[in-house]
Amino acid sequence: MIASERRRYILNALNLRGVISLKDTARELGVAEITVRRDFEKLESEGKLKRVQGGATSLEELDGAELTMTSKLPMHMHGKEAVAQYAADLVRDGECVFIDGGTTMVPFASAIMRKNVRIITYNTMVLKKLSNPTAQIILIGGEYRPHYEMNVGTIAQDMLQMFYFDKAFFGCSGVDLSQRVAYTTETESLKMKRIAMSNSSHNFLLVDQSKFSSRGFLKFCPTDQFEAILSDSLPDTEEELPENLRSVAQDSPK
Repeated sequence: MIASERRRYILNALNLRGVISLKDTARELGVAEITVRRDFEKLESEGKLKRVQGGATSLEELDGAELTMTSKLPMHMHGKEAVAQYAADLVRDGECVFIDGGTTMVPFASAIMRKNVRIITYNTMVLKKLSNPTAQIILIGGEYRPHYEMNVGTIAQDMLQMFYFDKAFFGCSGVDLSQRVAYTTETESLKMKRIAMSNSSHNFLLVDQSKFSSRGFLKFCPTDQFEAILSDSLPDTEEELPENLRSVAQDSPK
């Protein structure tokens, strides 16, 4: 496919979806990611799209400095679903499970909704994607933040403190492998994450591979505080990888 055809495909995809990921677009076009990255750069220089971490968005989709959760949801979906399916196999019937905010939690919630479990979450996107679940779902109340699709604040924190979790599953905005730190971008969700971690017996971090090349401005917690960090693939780096980092493509739950 010649460059003009690729770029026409990219613009059509943006018109339909609003936001697209670099990795998924490369796979759809059957070309290398570096080729798609150059197409994104060319189209951005022409004022036809805006490059974002791991992908691109149409100019109409931009909403302030950060994309909404709804806009982020389709990005890296193949990796998110792989991680979600692996994590779902770690959940046993009868358990109480915390589901964090963020888009990776949506396919994870869908994967466990037929289990006989109790789900506690402040992530309102989870409810929008579920239908006729077997699981009992308790939505934490509080101040609704539509940009982040979550309920937060003092009421939410007090309600979350009431629960004990067998397992808690978290997302983040990025992981710094050199510093061994997970990051987030929003102060209110940071408080919710820390409460849930302290009230859980087993904590897991779910990330797609793009999170290893990004950060946030808030430190969530050291990576060694998670029982496991689950990713769709291992990062291409010379850094020594954390012992608790697992590639779901190479591993399977026991």
